[in-house]
Amino acid sequence: MTSLIIRVDAVHETGLAHAARCSRLIDLLPERPRVHVLGQGEALSEFFPYDKIVPLKGPVDVFLKALVIETEADAVLVDQPVHDPVLWSALDALPQLKRLMVDDFGSDAPADLVFNGTVIEDYHRYPNLRTGGHALCGGEYALIAPVFAKSRHDDARKGPVIAICGGGDRAADWAMQLAEHGPALAKPHPFIMIVGSSFPDFESLKRMTVLNGGIAKQGLPVHQIASHLARAPVAIMTGGMVVYEALAAGVPSIVFPQLENLIPEIDWFTERGALINLGFENGDDIPALSEQLEALLGDPSKAVALSAKGPELIDGLGMARAAEAITQLLSS
Repeated sequence: MTSLIIRVDAVHETGLAHAARCSRLIDLLPERPRVHVLGQGEALSEFFPYDKIVPLKGPVDVFLKALVIETEADAVLVDQPVHDPVLWSALDALPQLKRLMVDDFGSDAPADLVFNGTVIEDYHRYPNLRTGGHALCGGEYALIAPVFAKSRHDDARKGPVIAICGGGDRAADWAMQLAEHGPALAKPHPFIMIVGSSFPDFESLKRMTVLNGGIAKQGLPVHQIASHLARAPVAIMTGGMVVYEALAAGVPSIVFPQLENLIPEIDWFTERGALINLGFENGDDIPALSEQLEALLGDPSKAVALSAKGPELIDGLGMARAAEAITQLLSS
């Protein structure tokens, strides 16, 4: 059996999408490797319940080298939002390891196989791959769970309006605003707020949402998120992987790109008529959201157009394509 080390974190500051996509990707392999996860965040155990979690509490190079020896690792999978030169320097001393990387913005890391499912071509730059290395890029390699593509349908969406907020302080602040105003904005539809398991002070968010007539949920499994998206007449969300999930599910979406590095891809989807962009500067302005939400709920033809365009751009099959490529690499 192949022995694999995954270097990934699951903390509020960087969000949970990195751990989620690694977990789902490994589960799709025909023969699941023996996995050890090296990282930070209590939520890691939620994504890797059957694997060994090794908390990173010191220099990554020391921990990595010790773990490679202990586990007789064959390969390492790295999914980090910021390039870590110490990690890659340590890998240079371990040339026998096959190096897989999931990335979103381009990198000079010397990997054997890279997956970058973002749609921005400027982010697809990998000049320093190892000999024979490959970078598989674009929306066809968006690493989202296959259940989102399976959840799309053309029936009238009569479920609640949902809001999904990701990681980071700005997203957390916006979530609290939506907890206060979202239920009223969504009328006559019910309103559900969804956040990840690492969201800070979920109890306060829940109290605010319930007080104003909505429902708040935390840390939902992927199939429940997909079900909510499939039934929602509109989804309100921050930027990140959830946007790709919503597009694959074909739900009309209103997006607040809460981080500057999310602006280009949300603009890209906006230009192609796939979503409504609240903008980075004033996207957390509740009156602006109210105007867009009211207009979309009142315009069925606009909602249908958005619903059709999303799956054209993101078909939701990227995870299966990536699993096939990993299988080929590990067996070579």
